[in-house]
Amino acid sequence: MCRRINVKMKKMRYINSFCYCSTIDEFLELDQKKWLQAMKENYSYVTPYDLNQKQIDAWKDEYDVLHRQLGKTVRTNKEYGRLQIIFEYVLWDFDNENGVRPDVILLSADRIGIIEFKTRSIDDDSYQYVTSQAKKYRHRFLHNHDESKDMKLGTVAIMTSMKDYYEIRGRVKCISPDRFEDVKETLMGRYPSPHKDVWRWINSDYHFPEKNL
Repeated sequence: MCRRINVKMKKMRYINSFCYCSTIDEFLELDQKKWLQAMKENYSYVTPYDLNQKQIDAWKDEYDVLHRQLGKTVRTNKEYGRLQIIFEYVLWDFDNENGVRPDVILLSADRIGIIEFKTRSIDDDSYQYVTSQAKKYRHRFLHNHDESKDMKLGTVAIMTSMKDYYEIRGRVKCISPDRFEDVKETLMGRYPSPHKDVWRWINSDYHFPEKNL
């Protein structure tokens, strides 16, 4: 037996919120200063914690990598530019009343591409954290998030300090920024098509087994 949960009725303040959402084309047209301002203004909607410089610096890395690599991708196939990019989307989670937030989501008609960024050098602890987070995101989207249950999902971890790096750990493809071309289909599919109702997907209800409620 499962129960549908409407997060608005449950008054979950942060769930289904985000810091930034637009098409990839719109993101590529936005300079870093304006994009950062939008991220900062919306941060209080996704977490109860104060924004710190470490988070801002991480966002700058994300912007630089994605602006460069997605720009290359869109130049080879303009259809990718019509897909949606979402930063800091909050998923409901059993273990955290404030939810969990993938760094970046690339959303298309039938696929969810999750990107996690890591700035430090890769080690066993990093791998363990990335793979455990990926497992949690996969389960929440495909088993609990109503609007995602029939979609495909791919997870990529980008190690921003590395070069010419590609490795698969579990279901996670770990890469350096310069290997983004190798994972674009994992994230966005081979024949990209935009999602028909982005806001319905963002404001999804959730299904959970009765025993977990």
